[in-house]
Amino acid sequence: MDRSPGSLENSIDVSAKTITDPAGKNASVIFETDALRISGIHQCTLKDVYAAAMGKNIWPMRYIRNRGSIRINEQIKLARSRVAVIGAGGLGGYVIELLARTGIGRITVVDGGCFDESNLNRQLLADTAAIGKNKASVAAERIGRINPAVAVDLHAVYLDGGNAEGLLDGCDLVVDALDNMETRRVLKKTCRTLKTPLVHGAISGFEGRVMGIFPDDPDIKALFENGEGPTAEALMGTPAVAPAAIASLQVMEALKILLQRGRHFRKTMLYADLESGTFQDFTF
Repeated sequence: MDRSPGSLENSIDVSAKTITDPAGKNASVIFETDALRISGIHQCTLKDVYAAAMGKNIWPMRYIRNRGSIRINEQIKLARSRVAVIGAGGLGGYVIELLARTGIGRITVVDGGCFDESNLNRQLLADTAAIGKNKASVAAERIGRINPAVAVDLHAVYLDGGNAEGLLDGCDLVVDALDNMETRRVLKKTCRTLKTPLVHGAISGFEGRVMGIFPDDPDIKALFENGEGPTAEALMGTPAVAPAAIASLQVMEALKILLQRGRHFRKTMLYADLESGTFQDFTF
């Protein structure tokens, strides 16, 4: 590693500071103002500066509250990960927000829709200024404001059988934040073809479900069947708490899969009834 006076590593060493974290332990950190200055000097991205810093056991200050739950080698792995979020509405807005704040290095956002007034009750990215704007574009702007160390692949299109493989190729994991079964079936098939883990989530009323689907898992067709008539989401509505809760569970499942830790909801669907405060597992 180059530690010459003009090297990136030397710039990081000079800028690193020692703080006492909330647990009372000393930690070596780099503040974002310093990291941005270093990226300008060395003509590299903020992501590059953070990666080099973490490789030296120097925490980006923005991630210091992850310390204790996420080890620095795991934070590095997240920074090297690419996650696709299909849908940037109710579930997707919260998923995107949490992934960016946690430190996923690259997020692919796919949504061809635009915000309308009916989205304001529950969609995190929807505000009055966003009405009429493309959801994926608003999501990309939001990620840039939350965490400029995250790279964004913006696709203002609807996923379908013709573009799915091209959009998802190279992703380490995909999050299903859709609201219709037809597109979900395309997504599930494409993830199986690309051998990419999929985190499924769905909501209706105060209820929701989450499941991790791996490429070699049995094909649970019943989970993606769609009968005639309105969807359960349309019939039961979508109050704000449901997408917030289920999206949080989806992101936790994504982190467990990426970091290979914890209990996965693999071949198991977690069903949540938020009104009754009950959670149930259904094994397939």
